[in-house]
Amino acid sequence: MPDNTLSAYEVHKFMSEMDILVAFTGHFDHQMITILMKNVRGKLRNSATEIAIEQKVYCVLVECVENVSKYSSGNQIHSGSGMFLLCKSDSKYTIITGNPILNSDIPILKEKLESVSKMSREELKQLYRQQIMSERETENSAGLGIIDIALKSGNQFQFNFRPLTETTSFYHFQTEIEINP
Repeated sequence: MPDNTLSAYEVHKFMSEMDILVAFTGHFDHQMITILMKNVRGKLRNSATEIAIEQKVYCVLVECVENVSKYSSGNQIHSGSGMFLLCKSDSKYTIITGNPILNSDIPILKEKLESVSKMSREELKQLYRQQIMSERETENSAGLGIIDIALKSGNQFQFNFRPLTETTSFYHFQTEIEINP
């Protein structure tokens, strides 16, 4: 049996340092997402944060969880599986998500994320309005969820893809929401 003591300690240390309010890893089906979001709502209400910030965090987290569900669904081996963490410090909330993704999905997603990350707030608002008004027929247009996350987080997000197999990678996404913007 391998010695996992050090890695368990490192996980505990990380979770303590990050002040994690909610952590989940597993299958993101509708029932589980509903239970998790109810738990998150309760944790946010108990965190003594302004209602406007609480709503912003909740909305961004919903978009992030939908992102996990969307980009892991095409992968037959890991369909719907992923993880998320909701952390809180004195100055910000941090949302971290991750899931296996098909390597073939990475170029389009990466292009969307990079495009949105370079936009100003006004450009994001304009793109959001265009997306709402259009039928979003083109696959290369940035998704509303990513645009919404960028608007609500002040475009504070990072992402990367770590190879897992020849056909899959692990998609890591992290965003922050300032408590006192």
